[in-house]
Amino acid sequence: MQTPLPPAGEFVRHSGTMLLIERLAEASDTHAVCEVSITENSTFYRDGRGVPAYVGLEYMAQTIAAYDGAQRHRSGEPPEIGFLLGTRRYEASRSHFAAGETLHVRVDMTFNDNGMAAFDGVITVAGETRARASINVYRPGGGVNLAEVAR
Repeated sequence: MQTPLPPAGEFVRHSGTMLLIERLAEASDTHAVCEVSITENSTFYRDGRGVPAYVGLEYMAQTIAAYDGAQRHRSGEPPEIGFLLGTRRYEASRSHFAAGETLHVRVDMTFNDNGMAAFDGVITVAGETRARASINVYRPGGGVNLAEVAR
């Protein structure tokens, strides 16, 4: 049986209303999955519409941060800052994420070298893909290979 993971806030440097992810559901050497519940109290929520789908890019970025934070957590280190460098092919099937939906945000590492990394991200709701993108990130002091932090 896998040990339950702490709340997502223990793995990222975001706090308050800018911590958009709620729970780190999975973390491995190559991927992470976080959950986000959309409510009328969600940051960026628009009455009658929900959270704009473009916020999904930040959900993915924070899931990448949680991935890195989980790797650091395993070796007793605190979360560190990272930078979103850019994204390619962000596609969303709807304009908003609706109240009552639980988003499953998954990121899979596709490249990693000297602090530069790339991830493929996908957001699903009840198994249906709602958004996807490729994301490039950088972690200062990047001589450390993100995938090797857990070893």
